[in-house]
Amino acid sequence: MIFKNFRIRVILRIFLLAFLMFAFLFAIRQDKWYVTSSVLIILVIVFLIELLYFVETTSRELGKFLLSIKYKDFTNRWSNPKNTKASFYELRQAFNEIITEFQNVRIEKELQYQYLQMVFEHTGTAILCYEPEGKIQLINTAAKQLLELKKTKNLSDLESIDSGLYNSILTIKPNSEELIKIRINKNLLQLSLQCSVFKLQGKIYKMVSLHDIKNALDEQELDSWKKLIRVLNHEIMNSVTPISSLSTALNKMLINKEGEKIDFCELNPDDESDIFESLKTIENRSKGLLKFVTTYKQLTRLPNPKFTKVKIKGLLKHVSTLMKPELEKQSITLNIGNINDSLTINIDHEMIEQVLINLLLNSIDALKNATSKIINIELFTENKSTTIEVSDNGKGIEKDVLENIFVPFFTTKKSGSGIGLSLSRQIMRLHNGSISVVSKVGEGTTFVLKFGADTD
Repeated sequence: MIFKNFRIRVILRIFLLAFLMFAFLFAIRQDKWYVTSSVLIILVIVFLIELLYFVETTSRELGKFLLSIKYKDFTNRWSNPKNTKASFYELRQAFNEIITEFQNVRIEKELQYQYLQMVFEHTGTAILCYEPEGKIQLINTAAKQLLELKKTKNLSDLESIDSGLYNSILTIKPNSEELIKIRINKNLLQLSLQCSVFKLQGKIYKMVSLHDIKNALDEQELDSWKKLIRVLNHEIMNSVTPISSLSTALNKMLINKEGEKIDFCELNPDDESDIFESLKTIENRSKGLLKFVTTYKQLTRLPNPKFTKVKIKGLLKHVSTLMKPELEKQSITLNIGNINDSLTINIDHEMIEQVLINLLLNSIDALKNATSKIINIELFTENKSTTIEVSDNGKGIEKDVLENIFVPFFTTKKSGSGIGLSLSRQIMRLHNGSISVVSKVGEGTTFVLKFGADTD
């Protein structure tokens, strides 16, 4: 519509200019039409200038409009042509509407920025964002309070607080987590660092969040100690109580009422038999206590893993071969999912083999009274992380037992030591991984081994 009106006005002006030029040519050929010729040539020049001005109006208006956008100056307004009798009413009206839309978008963006800025500042998690060269773009109040910062513009400013913190923030990998300990003004902080990387307008930014987990760890550690002490107390008391009772009984047998030692020749056969049995029981219980202490040493003195590239399919087949006699004895079907032959993982072969054996032994025990006995081993890979799931359709685990299943020496088995799963958890931690369990009574149990980004 705008250009249609523009085209009509230009054509009318051209026709008018052509008519004036024709009249001028006609007048100049006549005798003594000097005044008429002069007036006509002046009109031709005036209308030619007006035509050029009219045509260039579009360029001027468009240029002004584009400059407003370029410099983000959305305060300009085009006057109402109806009141000023100017041309291009529709064009100017469109410019005004577009400028108004730009204003609304700008206001909306500003409101969103203010909202996000408020959320960023009021979140309880310490967050800082910096460029690859170290310039800090954003740092919230929580981060300043946590690190006791007043003003900081560059990541290198953190080096004066703690060099370990500076290096960890600088080298932490995207989508990973790192735990560090730092000391700020005699205050010990245990921080969990998480990192993400994003690209904005062609520039890479790194965002790091810092969580002070000291209180949470202290509570968890205290709870773990309580559970461990409860189990240790139970195991030790089981051994010490009969030893103490039998020692007291033996002492009474070998000392008379006057407190003097009884000659062994004076003992009757029944007393000799009781003394022999008591000493045998004390010996057995002492050996059991010694074995308990030895097992505890094994749990607390794990060697460092020797990492090598291991084919997962080969590892699982090897474990299934080792467990085959026990599985056949219990009539258990072991299913291993479809796994790529070339898939490898960076682990200590013997340690992870022991973890898998421990999990299979637990599944075998859970399937003792089951009618259909099945164990499934599945492998999942996602975002360069590897997950191995060992599932059974056994009796499942009660909720109160499930909460203590990884506590050292906690066991519901008569012949169990209670260190298999706690040992497995320690091994997984040494591999920067985790072990977890999901169970439902009457349906079965699934143990989940999750490894970090170490697969190829």
